This record gives sequence, structure tokens and C-alpha cells, in this order.
Amino acid sequence: MKKYLLLVFLLFTPVAYSASETETTPSNPLTPENPFKKLGNQMKLNCKDVGEDSCTSRFIAMSACSFAYGVAESDKSFKESLDIADELFALLMRGNGISVHNMFTKDNLVKESIRSETIARVKKCETWTKKTVPKIVLERTGKPATPEFIEGATRTFGEWWLRSIEGIRKNAAKN
Repeated sequence: MKKYLLLVFLLFTPVAYSASETETTPSNPLTPENPFKKLGNQMKLNCKDVGEDSCTSRFIAMSACSFAYGVAESDKSFKESLDIADELFALLMRGNGISVHNMFTKDNLVKESIRSETIARVKKCETWTKKTVPKIVLERTGKPATPEFIEGATRTFGEWWLRSIEGIRKNAAKN
């Protein structure tokens, strides 16, 4: 868990680059490489030992918790935090050689093994989620969230995150 907290800390810490410290892309030697891409390529888990589904659930949980942290503990908006979480997830999956397509059933639902592990892992960032919910509700509706809503949304945040992923998948399948 300490590794994940360090990762989240690193993701939301301002980074200063100098020309000599940045990597460049092969297509444009003057353009610095995206620091998230570098992280995605360097953050390797032994997915052969723990299994691809377990690695996938860990990456989903990391993205969900990164999102919650971004909203709760930084000045990032809902959209900025979501963009960071999405990019982190995609890069971790790609960097570990896991296809996003393998996490879904034929009905475009997240596999049950991934779902149950992800929900358990997302509960570990409950403190951030509890701070996130009222900020999201206020940003989206302009109204404060009730304590009952905050408790319910915090309790079901992992499931909501997975349903959001499934919604994206189903929309992509329609097009």
C-alpha cells in the first residue's frame, strides 16, 4: 500500500523539468516525453505470478483512488482528476502488456473476478472518497450533498467506477 501512496504522491506533486532532464520522443526529438507515459512503462507488476485479472483490478483501483485523491486533496477539478486517472490506467495496462479488452465479458461487463477485487481495493481509499463526493456533487449540481448521500456514494464508489468503465465500453461497442 505504501508503494501506491508514494505513486499517488508523485502523480500530484508539481514537477519541474529542464531540457537536459527530459526524454524526447523518437518522432520529435525536441518534445519531452509525457511523464505519465514514463511511469506507465516503468511501473511493472509481476502479472504472471498474480494473474492478469488481479493486475487489472489493481490498476483500476489505482486509477479510481488517484481520481479520488486528485479531487479530495488537490486543486484539480473533476475533469482534470478523471483525465489523470484514465491516462494512468491506460498507461499501466499498456506498460504491463495487458489488453483492456481482456477485462470484459462478452456482454461488455467487467469480469466478476476483477470486479470483486477492485471493489475491495477501492475501499482502501475511502478517506479520499468521502472528501471527494461532496466536492463532485457541488461541482456538478451546484448544491451541497447530504450526509446520507455522501455515505452511500462513498460505500459504493468502487461499483460506480466500474459501471462507468462498462458504460464507456458499451458506448464504444455501439459505435
